[in-house]
Amino acid sequence: MIELDSAEKFISAYEKIHKQKVFRIPYTSKVGERKTILMCKKNNKWISLPYMSVGLIENKITDKRSAPFQLFESEEGNFISTGRKPWEVRDTVAHSQYIYSDKVITLLDIKNEENVFNLFHSDIRRKIRKSIKEGVVVEYGTSKKFVKLFHKAYSNRMKEIGVAVISKKEINRRINAGLTTIFIAKKDNKAIGAATLNDMLQGCYENEFFATLSSFNKYYTSYLLHYTMICFAKENNATTYSFGRSTRNGGVHTYKRHWKAKDYNLFWSYSEKRKNIRDNTLLIKIWNKLPQFIKNILGGIIARKVY
Repeated sequence: MIELDSAEKFISAYEKIHKQKVFRIPYTSKVGERKTILMCKKNNKWISLPYMSVGLIENKITDKRSAPFQLFESEEGNFISTGRKPWEVRDTVAHSQYIYSDKVITLLDIKNEENVFNLFHSDIRRKIRKSIKEGVVVEYGTSKKFVKLFHKAYSNRMKEIGVAVISKKEINRRINAGLTTIFIAKKDNKAIGAATLNDMLQGCYENEFFATLSSFNKYYTSYLLHYTMICFAKENNATTYSFGRSTRNGGVHTYKRHWKAKDYNLFWSYSEKRKNIRDNTLLIKIWNKLPQFIKNILGGIIARKVY
């Protein structure tokens, strides 16, 4: 999990974005260290943290008398809670026998290279140069113009692949929280790709949403988009660039491997046996058969439910 000495700034931004109250849950590690795990109560479950790949630990002690329950780590690394509260902990190691582990997060270490272009192998560098030569440019900002361009490009791509589209309201919440920047790739002044980059604090920037129009992929739009975001992260003193999470060995994961970044397996551990909505093949089949105009209406709602 991510560790912060103080989580005040993070909690403020998270609650603005997701409209979820963050609770400080007392946590005692297997070596006796007393810290705090940040969690939200969602659908009668305690989760650290919804919408994030891994949870967050604050290096402070929380008064157990004001907390709804406590978490303790056993010698084997499993979590035990007081009060029989159902919980879900997201980490790069398992904390229970009940886990969902189909996802990975891909991280690129950028702290020891001043010129990030040198981090990539020759084929990546060639594609970045080719994209620039073909006239693709990347602009970034946080204004309403960027929100509009992002949503249009992102929606067009999600419609191509039948995925629920995040609403403009959700994007605006991220912008207003002050930790998100939008990146737009253009060709002949047409938006052909879009992405968001989040300041995750502690020197890490993470790409959350990403889309490029398939008809323009011959210009290697995705490579220039990621390269620009990596440069932005480096200029803002980041030590790590996160490509975000993806399904292990899926097409997106295979693409991320080209960057020679490091994969970390994600383990979402549960206090009890539970089904994950991502494994519901019937719901996926029903969604894929819906007319596009219904998907447009339900997209923002569905996107909020998959966390």
